[in-house]
Amino acid sequence: MWQEFANNLNELNKAYKALIELGKKKRSALVLVDMKTVESLLKTEEELTDSVARLEKTRQSLLMKLAASEDRLGPNSNMQDIIGIVPPGKMKEVIRKLHDMLAGSVQEAQEISEGNALLIKAAMEAAAFHLNRIGGAKVEPAYGKGGEVTTHRRNFEFNA
Repeated sequence: MWQEFANNLNELNKAYKALIELGKKKRSALVLVDMKTVESLLKTEEELTDSVARLEKTRQSLLMKLAASEDRLGPNSNMQDIIGIVPPGKMKEVIRKLHDMLAGSVQEAQEISEGNALLIKAAMEAAAFHLNRIGGAKVEPAYGKGGEVTTHRRNFEFNA
């Protein structure tokens, strides 16, 4: 079972590395405002995130099996607890290294995702600004003095 767990961690790490590379490509496309490239990357991103979700489900299943067979593991156990019950030897070191690599990959993928989300938000704000400038009118959303979203609809009262 430990070999299966190590293989799962390795596959998760590969999937996150692929997401990191894809995120870097997406960042370049967003900076250049190359929406065709961004659109082409979305399908691959969706496939990779589906793969990560599948691998995570498998990892959780393996952890449940381990918890069922080991009294020292419980609902509040962390990865250090799991590494503590791995039989001493090469497998223990392999699982520790895979976990450390995976933690780093997950952190990097999250940072890239947050950066890309910021770029997307900035691009949307820039597009709204230019539409406002060109049309001479406000494009929703617009913000009032207190920072709340306001609309520009006016309800006129037509009294004859």
